[in-house]
Amino acid sequence: MGYHFFDYKYNIPNFSSDLFSTWHIIYIILAYLSCILLCIFLPKKKKHNIDLFLKIIGIATLIAEISKVSFESYYDITTGQGFNYGGILPVYTCSLFIYCSILAGFTKGKIKDICISHLSTVGMISGAIGVVYCNGLNFYPFWTFGAFYSLFFHYSMMLTGIVLLASKYKKLEWIDAIYSWIPMVILSVVAIPLNIKFNADYMLLHDASGVPLMHDLALWLIDKKLGFIFTIIMLLTYIPLGWLVIGIYKIIVRLFRKKVVNE
Repeated sequence: MGYHFFDYKYNIPNFSSDLFSTWHIIYIILAYLSCILLCIFLPKKKKHNIDLFLKIIGIATLIAEISKVSFESYYDITTGQGFNYGGILPVYTCSLFIYCSILAGFTKGKIKDICISHLSTVGMISGAIGVVYCNGLNFYPFWTFGAFYSLFFHYSMMLTGIVLLASKYKKLEWIDAIYSWIPMVILSVVAIPLNIKFNADYMLLHDASGVPLMHDLALWLIDKKLGFIFTIIMLLTYIPLGWLVIGIYKIIVRLFRKKVVNE
């Protein structure tokens, strides 16, 4: 194999990518199959059970994030690269999963509602995309800590959204896309200055690196000294993304109700 489970990404010889490798494809199938089965068999759960689930998953992903940051920072610092302010901080769109799940589990009222909206819309679809296009596998082989962190994190995002909807804990309405957007606006207040200072791409608000079309648009606008316009466009893009999830949810609910009535 040529590497160990806790090897650092730059210490692994002759590695290119495990994205869509055999193990990754098996993981994708199992991840989506488990969520489909959950939709079918998960009965309506009491509210306090879902709140407990949110607390557990929030704390678990927080511990995983701290472990990952500590793991990579140890190697970065000991090899003379220094702390990676431009890439390691939990200021990504997916990082909102940690904050929103913990707040949803431990708070009440409007803050809880806003966090639930995010977890069941943009958070869920971001996780679903991350399960398939797991960027961590471009840096770490499948059977390593770095890869397992990314695989666990994105699956947790998808799973949490499915649990919230399948248990009927959350019933999506069109306004939820706006509520879901609020945490992203708040995090962008931190992400944008960091992107400027460290030439980073937190929340994909600088150049959307790796995102087809959006990356090309970002580079074109940056070349025209209009990079701030792309930041606004990218941030606004999350609203229709939320509406997309809500639309699919409403179609599925309507089809299910029609099937029940016909039976």
